[in-house]
Amino acid sequence: MSGKIIIIATIILLIASFSVLFVIEAKNHSYDYKKAWSVAYFENPSDDSLDFTIENHQGEYAEYDYKIFIGDSKVIEDKAGIDAAAKQKISPVLGGEISRGSKIMIIIGYKDAEYKLYKTL
Repeated sequence: MSGKIIIIATIILLIASFSVLFVIEAKNHSYDYKKAWSVAYFENPSDDSLDFTIENHQGEYAEYDYKIFIGDSKVIEDKAGIDAAAKQKISPVLGGEISRGSKIMIIIGYKDAEYKLYKTL
């Protein structure tokens, strides 16, 4: 009789333990659960487009500053406000033609973090 009680208690504790571990792991796989990070990337790095995306996983609304440089000259300076757990595609419009071989640098800033994207056309 006591052997059955030990086996049943062990099975119940194992099921409870696995359930708790499953819930904890499911939360840790979320991009936004107790995490604060951002990412910036080109939509298509192999073409001549300067479209880029900023993903906000800071846990709150965030305002990102971005500057676009062609060579050493700054051509665009703007801001993008992005809600928590959202992403925003930015399609900058540059006045004039960009010559082949131009080096493009995009600097994106949020508080103390700074992201740099580079592209050569």
